[in-house]
Amino acid sequence: MAAPPELVDDAMEEIFLRLPPAEPAHLVRAALVCRRWRRILTGGAFVRRYRAFHGAAPLLGFLDNTIDLHGARAPRFSPTSSASPFHRGPFDCICWDVLDCRHGRVLLGLFAGRVNLVVWDPVTGHHQALPDPGLLPGYYSAAVLCGTARGGCGCDNLHCCRDGGGPFRVVLAGMESMDYFARGEDAGVRARLYCSEAAAWVASAHLPSNSHVMRKPSAVVGDDVYFQLMSAYVILRYDTARNRLSTFDPPPAHADEGGIVLMPMDGEDGDGSSQLGLAGVRGSRLCLRSTSVGAEGEGIAGWVRRGDIELMTRIPFLPYSEAQVIASAEGLGTIFFFVSTEVGLFAIDFKSGQERKVSEPGNYNNFTVFPFMSFYTPDCRSGKLPSPRRTD
Repeated sequence: MAAPPELVDDAMEEIFLRLPPAEPAHLVRAALVCRRWRRILTGGAFVRRYRAFHGAAPLLGFLDNTIDLHGARAPRFSPTSSASPFHRGPFDCICWDVLDCRHGRVLLGLFAGRVNLVVWDPVTGHHQALPDPGLLPGYYSAAVLCGTARGGCGCDNLHCCRDGGGPFRVVLAGMESMDYFARGEDAGVRARLYCSEAAAWVASAHLPSNSHVMRKPSAVVGDDVYFQLMSAYVILRYDTARNRLSTFDPPPAHADEGGIVLMPMDGEDGDGSSQLGLAGVRGSRLCLRSTSVGAEGEGIAGWVRRGDIELMTRIPFLPYSEAQVIASAEGLGTIFFFVSTEVGLFAIDFKSGQERKVSEPGNYNNFTVFPFMSFYTPDCRSGKLPSPRRTD
């Protein structure tokens, strides 16, 4: 006697839940087997359970900005899984640059006569253009944040941008536009805050400075967004809650180099709090530091050593080659660092110290890549899944 279909469906769903999210091709292939499996895998209930079961979104690959032999710019995606449903190579976004990548959203900037920004979800194809923020084009960096009530850093990254929806915010930091100079106002760095729910730039803060903002990955810790300035590699902090800009210095050992990456880190007390972290390479060691904000949120209390990883024993070095950390990604209670050498690009798990090669040597623009972390589940509506060949 055949088992009731609902019992079979329940058993299959439990099996599908355990397919690794870092290998999304397994889910796509399973959905093509038959209509019953496809119905299970594309159902909203299964998608919600799958995200909750696995927790943090997996690392699917990384984006970098490339320039071809003809000078054309395009963001390129490189998968980190063996069988990714994403195609390797440039996206259909010629002349755009990746500015940030967070919670499955990619922030793109177009270098033209003004600042053009688009927030894009590569999984669903959903994109939204932002109005002109009025800053000087070419001298800015930006961050895209989740706009849920729990804040950019407290979001669980499970449902905030499902189907391309959900609120988001964008923080843009750069030099003043020519209009400010024409009016005789002081030059400096300005930060602007965009809110998707208001569909407008809702806040603006100014800080006197003659330094440009580096086109490097930003860090989000609570209500604060951190960038790097080119002048002595000072760190720029934008407090979105109080709409205030401030600066402070990196650790002395890293103050004379630009090869550092900022990131959020768990506090040392284990109370769930977050701190600003910093990673850099000194010699053949990957060094990690963290800090906490000082009294009343002003300045910092100091930098604390959080550990080192010896790279020489993990990554093959060519004679006289150098290593540089160019990105980081958080996932499943650890931090992954991307270290670039003449031999290739390596991802290193800071907790276990394990490494894997994720790309051959490349000419990464500004020595920067942007890790892409998101759930990729079968979805017929977005065109991610063709019709099954079988009719059972």
